[in-house]
Amino acid sequence: MKLLVDNASLNLKGENFEMKKRMYAMGILLVVAALVVSACSSGSGNGGSEGGAKKTLKMWTWKVAYGPGFEAAAKLYEEKTGIKVEIETFTPDDTYRQKVQAAANSKNLPDVIHYWATNGDSLETSLLELTPSVGDDVLNSYFGPAMDPIRVTQKQVDNWATNKDATNVQKGLKVGEFYGLPLDIGGFFTFYGNKKLIEQAGLKAEAPKTFEEFVTMMETVQKETKVPGLVFGAKLPDLWENWAGSALQIMLNGPEGYINLLERKAQMSDPSNIKVSQALGTIADKGLMMPGILSTDIDGADQAFASGKAAFDLGGTFTMSTLLAMGMNADDIVTFSVPPIAGSKLDKWSTDPFTLTMMSVSKDSKNKDDALDFIKFITSDPDAAIAFSNGAFTVSALKIGDRSKDLSPALKAMQESFATEPGPYSKVQPYIDNRGNHKEWEEYFQSMQSVIEKKMTVEQATKKFDERMKSLAASGN
Repeated sequence: MKLLVDNASLNLKGENFEMKKRMYAMGILLVVAALVVSACSSGSGNGGSEGGAKKTLKMWTWKVAYGPGFEAAAKLYEEKTGIKVEIETFTPDDTYRQKVQAAANSKNLPDVIHYWATNGDSLETSLLELTPSVGDDVLNSYFGPAMDPIRVTQKQVDNWATNKDATNVQKGLKVGEFYGLPLDIGGFFTFYGNKKLIEQAGLKAEAPKTFEEFVTMMETVQKETKVPGLVFGAKLPDLWENWAGSALQIMLNGPEGYINLLERKAQMSDPSNIKVSQALGTIADKGLMMPGILSTDIDGADQAFASGKAAFDLGGTFTMSTLLAMGMNADDIVTFSVPPIAGSKLDKWSTDPFTLTMMSVSKDSKNKDDALDFIKFITSDPDAAIAFSNGAFTVSALKIGDRSKDLSPALKAMQESFATEPGPYSKVQPYIDNRGNHKEWEEYFQSMQSVIEKKMTVEQATKKFDERMKSLAASGN
């Protein structure tokens, strides 16, 4: 009996030994498998995330018209890195501002935020400060003034320090800091033409060389098509001067000539200055403006042009995306800068662009490195910039040089009209900013609306300006 027990005991011990061997081998296999999975899921972080799933960045914007551009750039980025960018759009503007601010307060912003190009608006506490992460190789690739509204200046810091209404966020900002990268730039001084109407009138859809040629062009189109020649937001009294008149003045007499007028060292009725007022007066006298133009605001003007109620529209480079969002086809639009009056000192207009929007990274993002990489990519990679520009129909802040040939014709014309370095408008800008302190200008804008209505002549309007200027200057105002 004892022998049987011992044999049974021996058999049990042998079975336990074999089981332990099998369990040990299985354990080794599990460890190896875990190491393989770990190796596959690790790396630079650009191609995957926990569990092997594809990494995704979330981005917010308010620009519906920019959607195709963002999607095109995001597709390139995914092809390059494996990282997908999901884009959400919220409109209108005020709704978006409120949503971004609420998300910032609750630390619930997306990885990437598309926003107006600015600083000191209290979002900085929720955004990644970029000076340690973005070098001159990126910053020097943008148009000269592109960082101006984004980077904190000494003047701003000084103003916030003494301004009792400045926020704590503003008072905490330091000179040179920036919380975004410039995405796109724009400028005023741009005319849009309906190519179909122009060609229907028997003309070539190309930019006129002089303002006089432009007037003749509008006359011909209006005569042949019965469509009014021009629309713009004339409800705003100073819009013509800001978007066209100032460019005409600078080209006609050079920056110094316009500065003299702004500084009360010249008269509006002088032969060297009155030609600019006469340019608008001629359009009015010839009846080339859309009926009801004085009750038309900017959006109304763009809508009228988009619906074929006017052959030409005055706007800025940023107007293109609006027109496309209103249903126009880019191939049906011709664009050109304000053409000079014959005999002007400058034979073409060169626009100093300003930054429209920027790209930022949430400080609380769990994907900060990838989000930063994406905003660098879309703002400073030529392929991404061109894909975005063509899709969004806005001009990238990146200097793309010879690659401008890859832009759509309309965008190429806009981009080439921008000065890569400070141009003539920059010299005049400080004096234009001070124009509001000279009340004769406000009255001049009202007088020119009367010229549009044909209730006043250009000669009367300019004489009134001169008399008012002298009176105000004599009284110390």
